[in-house]
Amino acid sequence: MYHAVTMLIFVYGDDGYRAQEKVHHMVKAFREKFDPSGMNIAEFPSVGKKGMMLGDVLGATHALPFLGKKRMVVVRDLIGQTKKGEMGPWAEGFKKTPDSTIVIFWETTEPKALEKKPLFKELVDATEVHHYPFPQLQGTELNRWVTSRVKDQGAEIDASALRALIERVGADLWQMDGEIGKLVAYAQGTTITPAMVDELVHASFEGKIFQLIDAVSQRRPADAIRLLQEERWSGTNDHYLLMMLGRQVRILLGARALLEERSQATKQDLADTLGIHPFVAQKALTQARGFSLEQLKAVHDLLLEYDLRLKTGQIDAGMAVDLTTIKLMQ
Repeated sequence: MYHAVTMLIFVYGDDGYRAQEKVHHMVKAFREKFDPSGMNIAEFPSVGKKGMMLGDVLGATHALPFLGKKRMVVVRDLIGQTKKGEMGPWAEGFKKTPDSTIVIFWETTEPKALEKKPLFKELVDATEVHHYPFPQLQGTELNRWVTSRVKDQGAEIDASALRALIERVGADLWQMDGEIGKLVAYAQGTTITPAMVDELVHASFEGKIFQLIDAVSQRRPADAIRLLQEERWSGTNDHYLLMMLGRQVRILLGARALLEERSQATKQDLADTLGIHPFVAQKALTQARGFSLEQLKAVHDLLLEYDLRLKTGQIDAGMAVDLTTIKLMQ
């Protein structure tokens, strides 16, 4: 009754923007080639639903095409959420998929993590498997993507503006695409400049933290105070500010400790050591050189002390943020 699987497609990664683009492109191509009736594509979970029933998904997978040669079934975030003890029926069912069905597994888990999942390992031995991993872009690849997207919209961006844009937005391509649209419209056919980026692009919160630590590490107190005040005016809670400062100090401490051991340590070395994104690791390595290991240890100890004093009402979060910033600049 069943033939060997002819096509399982894995589209996965923590770059949700490019992964979604890929899935939408494949669905569009399938519609144009195989699905004139519009009745041969099923997506799970269905609109408005959170979970997936085994019978529903496999029923759609094994069904014959309606007035066509092929069916397509898109399944979101099943691989990453299925535990080893639960994967048996799923694996068996997908391995018996008829050759008239194309299955797309659309996963939002970071590629290396997903590839370790038991259901992923079980299914990669199917007859024909295609992999499209989409890790978050970094470095040259991110520069190339932004430059290409600007060009696709009929504009150019100079090198300094490109650096400024990536500094503010980072690897979040959802925000980046929106910011590029604003900049292209504003430039009206001229080259996008750093001044345009400064005027139009509001940094992500992580980008603001990077800017704050840059100001602190370079001992620019006026800029550090301005950045803190801007975040407070925009509605950012001081407790959240303190939490993010604490996270950044821990990353800087790890970066400084690594540099003490290996002065030529790379961003990938730090990313692997701390389990952070290489983009964040690169920023941390640069910033960590502005601090001594002893200074960062002292600030870390101070944050632990403030955490205890906050819980006992001896200090408020705003004061803790300000004192931590001052300590970092000493």
